[in-house]
Formats: sequence, structure tokens, C-alpha cells
Amino acid sequence: MAYLIFIDRGYRGSAEAQFFDALYGVEMLGDQLGGMDVVLRGTSVTAALADAAPSPGLRVGPTVLNTLADPRRSVRALVEKGAAIYVDEPGLAAFGLDRAPLISGVTRLDSARLAARWSEYAGVWFL
Repeated sequence: MAYLIFIDRGYRGSAEAQFFDALYGVEMLGDQLGGMDVVLRGTSVTAALADAAPSPGLRVGPTVLNTLADPRRSVRALVEKGAAIYVDEPGLAAFGLDRAPLISGVTRLDSARLAARWSEYAGVWFL
């Protein structure tokens, strides 16, 4: 039985400490726990956009940091592993992205409607 994971913030961590992003953590934990389905809400809805430009490198003095998290790569990896990825329609609309193309395999959904299905999951986590 899979877990349902809600992710509201698009990025957590810092370049200095090299924290992994929540989507990468879900990908790794999902392998160990038998699967996780993901709901992207808030600023994290941007991780589901299909045609977004690659993240630019961050320049600090003469150094370019190119090891920052790539949430779209994580979304694609989760889809490839069979996870259901939902993106919150009201969240997309709040950013004017309601008609933006999404990564193949991502489903638009009003995430409030998922509450009726929580009993189908081993647990519901909010990251």
C-alpha cells in the first residue's frame, strides 16, 4: 500500500549545505516503503511544468554551482517508477499556469478532492 505525500513548498534546503529536495527524498523513500503518490501544491506546482527552461546555474563570485536540485527530474523519475503525481489545479491557477503543459504522466486535480481517498493509503504525509 502506497503513501500519499503532499508537497507545498517548491524548494527547501540551501546550496551551502547541499540538502536534497523533498521530491528526491520521496523518490528514495518510495523505493524503501513500497511506493508513494505525490500531490504538488503551492509553489511546488512549478515542478510539474513540461516546457520550463532548465534551472540556471547560480554564480557565487567566480564559481558556478550546478549541483542544485532539479525538481522536474525528480517528477519524471517518480512517474517512470509508477508513482501517481497530482498537481493542484487551484495552485496552477494562482500562478497563471492553469493551461500550462505538464510533464507527461502528471494529472491535474483539485487536491481537496483527494481527502475522500486517504483511507486507500498506508499514510498521508505533508512535507
